[in-house]
Amino acid sequence: MPTFYNDALQTLYASVAERAAAQTQILLHSPGSASIKSVDGKSYVYWRVYLASGKRVETSLGRAGEPATNATLDAKLQESFEMRELAADVQILRKAGFAAADNSAALTIATLYNAGIFSHGGVLVGSHAFGALLNGLGVRMSANYRTEDIDIGSTGAISVAIPQNRSFLDILRDSSLPFLEVPELDARRPATSFKARGQPLKVDLLVPGTEAYETKPLPHLRAHATGLPYFRYLLTEPAKGFVLGKEHAVPVTVPDPARFALHKLVVSTLRGPGFAAKAGKDRRQAVVLIDALMERYPDSLEAAAERIEKKARPRVSTAAALAMNFELDVSERARDFLADLSRAA
Repeated sequence: MPTFYNDALQTLYASVAERAAAQTQILLHSPGSASIKSVDGKSYVYWRVYLASGKRVETSLGRAGEPATNATLDAKLQESFEMRELAADVQILRKAGFAAADNSAALTIATLYNAGIFSHGGVLVGSHAFGALLNGLGVRMSANYRTEDIDIGSTGAISVAIPQNRSFLDILRDSSLPFLEVPELDARRPATSFKARGQPLKVDLLVPGTEAYETKPLPHLRAHATGLPYFRYLLTEPAKGFVLGKEHAVPVTVPDPARFALHKLVVSTLRGPGFAAKAGKDRRQAVVLIDALMERYPDSLEAAAERIEKKARPRVSTAAALAMNFELDVSERARDFLADLSRAA
């Protein structure tokens, strides 16, 4: 049976999500503080922040005591207060066990949000999306998910227009993290992954494709993506979600949770013999979501199952049968649903 957070924590999460959704831009630096400096016998107000890289940045707000300086300082102080208040609530949720990304991943996802990726066709997929879906459903996991990968899916129609002299890589570098392209094994193929130097953090671009896993261009991003089989099903009818970081709450677009669960079953069958552990992880994530959705939104699973493409149905059937072997404490309704899927090919 799924374990849900108590009403107080779910209410706090809803409050954090509401405030996060109101952000037009997510500030990628520390809340900041003011200082006074004397230059040629005159006092000036400076605002100091720290970037994700640890670099300190100071900005002059103007001469101390001037009305314009005071107004700017008041705005900065209010902004800092709101950042600290949101960060404190996010930390409460993290300590309570809500799924959360590490600081570098959260700042990278925030950078993509600031660039408009999620409002123009980009969908967060993979384990970070899984965590966001769990939080939205109020599901408590026994342990936080662990991943350094950020997977961004698109049907190929991300409409963000990047200026002529910039690229998707340049957007990633706006996080102040040192991202580089990851070369493909075949030097003739353009890169579809980006990695932060000196860190395990990696960003992958993904689009619908075939089992040939071909490389496809994303012209509006001046980048390329890897084509994945059965991927369009996952990206259809996406939803809104939020990624919790160390101090941030980032609005993102995520897959429909029921489609995410069933697509995980499909993906588990595409793993080769050397990736049995990852296939098992895929099936476990699917079962966790199916169990929670059966408790709260059972109709969504039935609707998602009806829309699985015909070629994928044998894969879902095979994976559902394997998933039933897990020694997980799931409801009878979830087991019945998996049993039905196993016979549906």
